[in-house]
Amino acid sequence: MTEPGTPIVDQTMASLVKLLQTRRTLVLATADPRPWSAPVYYVYIERRFYFFSSPRSRHITAALASGSCAASIYRDSESWRDIEGLQMEGVVQEVQLGAEAFAAFPAYVKKFPTVKEFFVGAVFDFAQFRERFRTQLYVFVPQQAYYLNNRTGLAKRQPVVLPA
Repeated sequence: MTEPGTPIVDQTMASLVKLLQTRRTLVLATADPRPWSAPVYYVYIERRFYFFSSPRSRHITAALASGSCAASIYRDSESWRDIEGLQMEGVVQEVQLGAEAFAAFPAYVKKFPTVKEFFVGAVFDFAQFRERFRTQLYVFVPQQAYYLNNRTGLAKRQPVVLPA
């Protein structure tokens, strides 16, 4: 319910921030040329979604080859009235070793601390993580984003600028 004097824009942004903070899975959708989607665990930093994936996975090879993909984050719901999510179009990029990777990795581990369980008694760092899982760090960079919340009305997808 809207409090008197509370701008709708502020409520939308507050709901969007909560969605980004509480969800764990980003679904990437690609087409190169055949359609495909894949869920990945993400950490959100500065309008970007960081995730680990195999360089040989279908979603990574398709996203890099085509130069674009779509992504969505949504809250699970029992009723169509409770559908809430974010639909985006953007690009996937490989994150090279450096400051960006070394900032994203601790944030990822903080959000998903169970990854440490694979390293009991062993060195746990970015290089060991990549080697153990044969994975690479990638980032989804949205170029367009739309917020959808059926509680505010059906088919009222709103373009949004993601929070920093």
